[in-house]
Amino acid sequence: MKLSIIITSWNTEKLLCACLYSIKSFLPSVSCETIVVDNASKDASVAIVEREFPEVRLIKNKYNSGYAGGNNLGFTYSSGEYVLLLGSDTEVFSGTIQTMIDFLDEQKDVGLVSCRLELPNGELQHSCKKFPTVGNAMAMYCSLHSLNKKYLMSSFDHTFIKEIDQPDATCVMIRRSALGEQIFNEQFSILYNDVDLCQRIKRKGWKIVFIPSAKVIHHGSQSTKQAPPIVRLVMYQNILLYYQTYFGVYARIVLAPILAVRYCIATRSLSGFKLLFSIKSAVLT
Repeated sequence: MKLSIIITSWNTEKLLCACLYSIKSFLPSVSCETIVVDNASKDASVAIVEREFPEVRLIKNKYNSGYAGGNNLGFTYSSGEYVLLLGSDTEVFSGTIQTMIDFLDEQKDVGLVSCRLELPNGELQHSCKKFPTVGNAMAMYCSLHSLNKKYLMSSFDHTFIKEIDQPDATCVMIRRSALGEQIFNEQFSILYNDVDLCQRIKRKGWKIVFIPSAKVIHHGSQSTKQAPPIVRLVMYQNILLYYQTYFGVYARIVLAPILAVRYCIATRSLSGFKLLFSIKSAVLT
């Protein structure tokens, strides 16, 4: 099997349907399998996939294991030389998947390739960043985005092929040999799992490259937008876990109060101060 496409979905029935139709319309000219992991959706996602896309391997998760857990589950059922992680809120263009396959075939030192993301109106979505520092995080979560232009690669020209640190994981194709037994470290259940993945791929000596000739429409984090307060708390815990793991305990001391206040304001509760309690560093795989 040349390619395994893995899509993790939670309550995105209409977008998932559009995504699968686009894949079906623009399949690559290689052996390919599509795996959908449904994270215990309450909508009609499962019924639609079973009825409209019988060729898709559907995995019905009994609970919502998050983005990391869902993709890892799909990975255990996959067999492709390359693995395409695709958001359920995307639609691929003609030639996108084949272009990414061809690039990995030609560039043997590239472990992960990403593509151009466009909003439904055709506007470019900036999707490439440098690895974040604690200073970047402080500016980000204090809404001082003008201080993060270098980290956000605001001036990045999306018309050229370029080696990068970390792309948005909405649509990335990964060489199986660049991975271990799983794709994501599930300690980062919702956020920063993609950043951690890129860190690990780079540390193994692989390159990560953006190519503009492949592109997808991205409707934008529809599952995350539905997140209740308790899930948002886990998201903030993931943020702290990442920075403590890669920068030490001092990063947590600096960032925890900022995130706690931010969470309390957003939810109008004091539960955000749970973020001030200790979290162990993640075990890197």
